[in-house]
Amino acid sequence: MRRSVAAVVVFALCTAPLGAELKVTSKVVARPPADGSTSTDLIGALVGPMITEMFGGTEGVEMTITMHEDGRTRTDYVGAFAGMPAGAVVIVRADGSSVGFDAKAQTWWKMVNPMDDPGTAAGLAQLKPVVSNQRTGEFATIAGFKAERVSVTMQTDIPMQPGAQQLPPQMQAMIPKEIRVDGDAWVAPVHVKYMKTMAKVIAPGPLAGVGLDKLFNDLLGLSVRMVMRLNILKGWELETLVSKVVEEDVPDTVFDLPAGYKEIPMPTGSGKLPAV
Repeated sequence: MRRSVAAVVVFALCTAPLGAELKVTSKVVARPPADGSTSTDLIGALVGPMITEMFGGTEGVEMTITMHEDGRTRTDYVGAFAGMPAGAVVIVRADGSSVGFDAKAQTWWKMVNPMDDPGTAAGLAQLKPVVSNQRTGEFATIAGFKAERVSVTMQTDIPMQPGAQQLPPQMQAMIPKEIRVDGDAWVAPVHVKYMKTMAKVIAPGPLAGVGLDKLFNDLLGLSVRMVMRLNILKGWELETLVSKVVEEDVPDTVFDLPAGYKEIPMPTGSGKLPAV
């Protein structure tokens, strides 16, 4: 009897997915106001359409994120994203540096990180983001998981920049005094050990500076759907919807830059925002 129990334990240990990686496939869509209205403020009129274009237009952009427990990630984009070509891959290394590559063209590039600019880093260091969430007790089944809807809020005051007081009142009124994100996340209490890594992918660099990484970490589970609304883009929504989640062992080489590719400047596209 003891031998049988021991054999079962050994078998379980040998067949368990030790060192497995988590693969999450999702689609991100930036949607303009549902009523078809256009923004009357300058920021909304300029940034809203730019964000929609960056996320693949009205169809959105599909991606698969492969996460290693040590912090390495690989993101495969199906369509074009932020000026990068369709099929682009972005790899984040364990030290936080990241590169992208295009297997079709056999080219690669260093990803631009705005946090490398001392001025940007110093400015974000002044921000004091406040993040909160509220469990609702409402559940839905998404991507095969029972997930609870959680109301989320992130608010960051924007300090007045030197010299701004000298601007005409009309221009001062156009400068946002705060950045506020309100939204809903459907959270399944699974794969918690990957959430810090996921937060680094979803909220890199400046987005972490305004508190978005803390928002994801505080959910304490896998967000299988999230709808976010930004105060400076009235009526716009950014939805992330997960379609597939798999934990499996993948070759370690998937986190490596293929050999022999030619280095090029990071593609950002005309009028599109760069990714980190």
